[in-house]
Amino acid sequence: MIFAVIEDSRSQAEVLKALLKSEGYQVEVFADGKSFLEALATRSFDFYVVDWVLPDVGGDVLVGKIRETRGWDVPIVVCTARTEEEFASDILRMGADDYVPKPVRYMEFLARVDALLRRRKAKTQELARFGNIELDIEGRRIRLGGQDVDLTQREFDLAVVFLKNVGRVLAREELLASVWAREADVDTRTVDTHASRLRKKLGLAGESGLMLTSVYGQGYRLDTVSG
Repeated sequence: MIFAVIEDSRSQAEVLKALLKSEGYQVEVFADGKSFLEALATRSFDFYVVDWVLPDVGGDVLVGKIRETRGWDVPIVVCTARTEEEFASDILRMGADDYVPKPVRYMEFLARVDALLRRRKAKTQELARFGNIELDIEGRRIRLGGQDVDLTQREFDLAVVFLKNVGRVLAREELLASVWAREADVDTRTVDTHASRLRKKLGLAGESGLMLTSVYGQGYRLDTVSG
């Protein structure tokens, strides 16, 4: 597991790095927001520790970028000298999972990290699986054979409806109402287009252990197929 620590205080960063390494984690330290964002463009980390006040980029920007590019299932802990209740609630609403007041109490820091990792492990164990497809509704992510599949928002929503209704015929009108309820300018051809894309992206011609078929005059049905 690789931690990214974004902290401009060298002494603070070194202590956090030493603490995390003592627990068996790999750690990479970034002294400013710019260098971290450059790394984030090409690399992924398993856990992010973000100093809220940096010399170049605000912590809110970094948290937002992490969520935008890495989703909501990676843990983020913010370190901040501000501890007033309203500010703390703002940090959490912006996307952080937890925050640690400065000066950092190191045993508390490690305890909070452990708590978030336990929560993540429990969540991972609760992922729904259908054939070779793994569905994470909270993180809005679908994996095929262990690899993330790049889906649009509507493709993801439609996939969830299909996966939750394996073996059931779903009318095009029902799918349209479920996924595009608030969009008046779409019709059932949109359902057909998205279903075709999902068939290719998720291997729904049998490759994934699931088969999406068109039922003449009715709609679509997703079925499991034997091996």
